[in-house]
Amino acid sequence: MPTYTDTWTADPLTGKDVGLFFGVIHEGVTPTGTPDDTLTDFVLDPTTYAPFYPATSQTKTFLADKTDVTVYDDGVAATISTFDPVTGKATLSAAPATGSKMTADCVEQRELYIAQNAKLTPNQDEEDLNQLRCSTTLTSYGNIEFTLSADFKVADLEAMKLIFEETATDGIYQYPEEPPEIYCCIVLYENSSITGLIYCDDVRADFTDIISAKAGKDAVENGFELTIGSVPLLVDVSESAT
Repeated sequence: MPTYTDTWTADPLTGKDVGLFFGVIHEGVTPTGTPDDTLTDFVLDPTTYAPFYPATSQTKTFLADKTDVTVYDDGVAATISTFDPVTGKATLSAAPATGSKMTADCVEQRELYIAQNAKLTPNQDEEDLNQLRCSTTLTSYGNIEFTLSADFKVADLEAMKLIFEETATDGIYQYPEEPPEIYCCIVLYENSSITGLIYCDDVRADFTDIISAKAGKDAVENGFELTIGSVPLLVDVSESAT
């Protein structure tokens, strides 16, 4: 735990020290590489899918590793020896046979513009318990629901595309029947270096308002809300080995 010789000199975090990142799931991706009994390197196009989100590894560097991608050889998950999050190259421990159909799953990292705020709120079920012959009221604690809310000024369509689903026609998206599942991470910085991360899994994303615009004002995507289905994890970079 940090100690301060003068607690009044500790600099508080401000908005510039907080980043909000999302992880968009991609399944059935076709990697580059033609199986020929010898090839072990297959590439997930970094121009389309990078930066890769560390959905499984949840690293302190916020960089993906081999546990964050899956490469399938004719539908069967292959063993990945190494993965380069910059180039998107996954090296398999064994070469697929000639003619094998190769696919892959990965999670793309996105930072949406222009984020105005972010608030992560826990809400736990509580019930007061009163007992006969006892004057003390006890409290029973139940399930916890976590909600992340954020507002974005509209600089592009990326925030909407986080919600709207792709269709068979390039460039056409449709509003889904239920909120899509994504990942989310709040990153804390000090002097541009990461000091902590709050990883959120099983996230469902939804809009309160898709867009809100007034004459003379910036257009805003108002009330972007995420419901988190698992307990968030806090990674302290100074303490974590990975």
